[in-house]
Amino acid sequence: MPPYLTKNQDYRNNDDFLGENMTLDKDELRRFVIPRRIRDSFPLLLEGIDYAMQTGSDVWDFAVEIRSLTALGLVPNDFRWLVRSGLIVQRREVTREGDHGRAFQAVGDITFSEKSCFVLTNKGIFVARDKMGLGSPNACSAFASDDRHLNCDQSKSGMVDIAIAKPNWDSQRRVLLLNGIVVKYFKWAAENQEAILFALEEEGWPQRIDDPLRPTHGQDPKRRLSDTIKCLNRKQENSILHFRGDGTGEGVVWERCNGLAIETMYT
Repeated sequence: MPPYLTKNQDYRNNDDFLGENMTLDKDELRRFVIPRRIRDSFPLLLEGIDYAMQTGSDVWDFAVEIRSLTALGLVPNDFRWLVRSGLIVQRREVTREGDHGRAFQAVGDITFSEKSCFVLTNKGIFVARDKMGLGSPNACSAFASDDRHLNCDQSKSGMVDIAIAKPNWDSQRRVLLLNGIVVKYFKWAAENQEAILFALEEEGWPQRIDDPLRPTHGQDPKRRLSDTIKCLNRKQENSILHFRGDGTGEGVVWERCNGLAIETMYT
């Protein structure tokens, strides 16, 4: 029996598998009049969440590709309705050949491409299970502890606080991520920038680190550090991280942009 058919299944919440513990009353559920073709997509979407839960993985590792859902009969307006209703979240897959994991980029909510992938939100899980007659999930109650991922808290303003979400530097793939979102790709080696990111990753991303660059004869270390920090802030895929000097010329500070929050797609 597939795990999503188990009643009162506990679900883990990470990355953009977003939302507080959802409880929708009968009137709220009744307003979701869902076409048969959309209901037919729920088992596949729930299965992806379950696979992530069983393996302790990020839910985006098992995100469902748009081609799998269009094969079930979904059309563009179905995806738009699901996103605007807060039932699914979309990202564009940017995984490259040779990568050891999947990578995604945040995109607009109602435009799609052949690289679009989707996961259910907590609200989506609740509605999907209800429409399938499976009962209510205990969303977030079994979220694995990993400070690189989001918790289940959602502010009243509709923004999800990511103050606990630390960046991740994958030195093999040369990609910097925050909360699963690609911040910056390095197509070619960038020794000084990578040295800073490696030091931050090795130390667990403290708010500040000492200058990790090796002394070079004939170069002003403070000037070199300042130039490297400027380069880190350039050509970002998504400008959600900012690097700066600590004011002494001997340290690096990093911070999240936009008030430590990423806007969700909840309505």
